[in-house]
Amino acid sequence: MTRVQRNLCRCLVVLVCLVFPLAVAQAQDNDAFIQYRQKVMTSNGANLGAIGDILKNKLPYEQHIGVHAQEIQRMSTLIPSAFKKETAAGKTDAKPEIWKEWDKFTAAADAMGREAAELATVAQGGNMEAISAQVKKLSDACGNCHKPYRKPKEESYKNKS
Repeated sequence: MTRVQRNLCRCLVVLVCLVFPLAVAQAQDNDAFIQYRQKVMTSNGANLGAIGDILKNKLPYEQHIGVHAQEIQRMSTLIPSAFKKETAAGKTDAKPEIWKEWDKFTAAADAMGREAAELATVAQGGNMEAISAQVKKLSDACGNCHKPYRKPKEESYKNKS
């Protein structure tokens, strides 16, 4: 190996040593953003699931429905900032369409929040028929965002080895 080749090789090693940690730090940074937004969305799913359990199983927690709905409404306000960092690679089911259609995405989050707030109001009345109808509207609002902006289950990162 010539002296020029050795120097070139050393330069490449130094460059890799400098760039690789930055790439790893960026990936870790992205992972933290992904994990946070997944927790925000999991909270919504857990609250909607609890409402569904109350209704399906006729649990004696009808008075909790409004609280769960309020939590969904509150969490809906966090969705835009939780997804602000464009990260669709890695352990995420977020589609790149989120950032390509940002205004539509945030409008869908707002719509979910409005339906959740309406459920909290309807739940105060105690009319189970009205509550069930509003739960359907809230569930539809969730689906209106999931369909265009979340990968389908068969494409989920959870199904990849």
